[in-house]
Amino acid sequence: MFPIVPFPYHVLVTPGNLEISLPWRVSTSTFVIATYVKNIILGSMEAVDRQVSAYGLLSVTIQWKEKDGSGTMTSPIVRGSPYSTMIYKNLTPAIYTIHAILAVNDQWSPGTVSGTQFLIQFNNGQKWKLYSLENNTITFHWTRSAIQAQSTFTGVLRVALVANDGDLSVLDGCSETYPVGASVFPFVCSEEPDTAFISFNWETRGKDPANLLMMALPHHMDALVQPDVVLPNAYRTVKGEMSGILGNTWILREGLSTIDWYAPSGIDEGKRDTILAALQRDKYKRAGSYDPYWNGKELAAMARLILIAEELQDSETAAFIRGNLKVDLDIWLLSNNSNPLMFDTTWKGICSNKGMDSPNNDFGQGWFNDHHFHYGYFVYAAAVLGKGDGDWLRARRDKILALVRDYANPSSEDPYFPVSRNKDWFDGHSWASGLFAFGDSKNQESTSEAINSYYAIALLGDSLGDASIKLWGRLLLAMELRSVHKYWQITSEGNIYPDVFAANKVVGVLWSSKVDYATFFGNNVEYIHCIQMMPFTPISQDLLRAEWIEEEYPVVSTALTRTNPPVSDDWKAFIYSAYSILDKESAWSEIQTIRYFDNGNTMTNALYFVATRPT
Repeated sequence: MFPIVPFPYHVLVTPGNLEISLPWRVSTSTFVIATYVKNIILGSMEAVDRQVSAYGLLSVTIQWKEKDGSGTMTSPIVRGSPYSTMIYKNLTPAIYTIHAILAVNDQWSPGTVSGTQFLIQFNNGQKWKLYSLENNTITFHWTRSAIQAQSTFTGVLRVALVANDGDLSVLDGCSETYPVGASVFPFVCSEEPDTAFISFNWETRGKDPANLLMMALPHHMDALVQPDVVLPNAYRTVKGEMSGILGNTWILREGLSTIDWYAPSGIDEGKRDTILAALQRDKYKRAGSYDPYWNGKELAAMARLILIAEELQDSETAAFIRGNLKVDLDIWLLSNNSNPLMFDTTWKGICSNKGMDSPNNDFGQGWFNDHHFHYGYFVYAAAVLGKGDGDWLRARRDKILALVRDYANPSSEDPYFPVSRNKDWFDGHSWASGLFAFGDSKNQESTSEAINSYYAIALLGDSLGDASIKLWGRLLLAMELRSVHKYWQITSEGNIYPDVFAANKVVGVLWSSKVDYATFFGNNVEYIHCIQMMPFTPISQDLLRAEWIEEEYPVVSTALTRTNPPVSDDWKAFIYSAYSILDKESAWSEIQTIRYFDNGNTMTNALYFVATRPT
């Protein structure tokens, strides 16, 4: 049983209570962590048990029912709420804490208090404000460890941390309107074809919906259209400081990438022959791995070779690789291998057969780990094949779209897949951890592979001639890019992380409640940095900003001079490819010294990437 992180609070749903924490942030050179503490606990004097009664893209509602009666308490846990809300029906409210209660409403000796608002002061320096809505007077008896109602109660209690005394007037003024859920609507305007908007429509109860107070993360603040900011930088989280926004509708504006199949700058004429020579060696590459991740990378690497061959006008080589790729991808699409893809009726998704046998197989694939990484590579390969062969694409359209629906389904009406399984619409980025439970909650490591998965959807939409699929991929891609730039790529202009951690210039694994300078497969500096870069494709131009590479390259380049253990060639290739953003000609020379590449990369692709960097 671990906390969840709806922000700004961390909450833990127990059989009898709702625990609420506004954690301290502890920072070192290798991690930033939010330390969970049971600051305040909402419960009742009666014995109750819990269940999920409703959920949506931005909320989950928990209801506790009295075991021997009709009483209930219900908490809509909504992303970004600065209050925790509990709706009581015929139960006796009880509020607990692990701290010592020093005073309630400036009453410094334990005793009885009545009213509709209660300012609670703890010995850790925190102040919390408890509200009873609709002028519903309640009487409590309080001790140093608990605040207990004197009779059963039917009504709404809300509690909020008072981060600054100056915030009290806003918290008081907005306390009567509370969220119970939200709907999310993406839309576009014909006047701005390369722009999408996302509307968060908060469903409210209580008084004036326009008086709803919700908290925005830093990436929201960069995208919100005309936000009514009433509490700037009020709550500190592992993702930076949250600001209070007034209103029951948010509109976020996202600029959409215009990069499609090929690098925007084209290939340097003087480098074409070298790339063509490499292509003649790499054209025999095949996808021979037996799990979806490694095989997917190989399929996508073959697809990259097809596109490069087409841009070089080598149609014969493109056709040769296309023939091999059809065979290798059909092994999965037509279930002609020893590890076929299967539909899991419990969690409604596609998993590998071996993955469903054990959580340790196929990178946890059967437990829905990393699905956007894995299937993003498949979708990319399918999009490339479909670009040049409409008949092949039409024959396999449903199977390919099933993979898209597994990790990025757009429809709430789809009975077979959840909506956008991997995408977090509030945090803006994806999560990779599937059904695995961690003390630090959800996590994602490889942002660049997440970006690849949404880039692939946009390309597939182009191949299908389906504008809605293409737009869906471009929107998911834009959201991911914004969050990656904000929370993974660290520059001197950013203020998300303290200096002691920011010196690393990149996040390895971002959790709901922790930030790690590490990876799941090792702590070598090249692993931590380059897992946020691979695969190198045209969309890398939007991902790998020059201002970030300029600051992070001095850190990752220390791997090049390390002797124990020396950096391997496959990782060197990633470092040199990224360096081409700063020094194209030096990187061009260095790439040609590489003897072997990651199985999702080739000499041809690395040379192409360098040769297409803008001057």
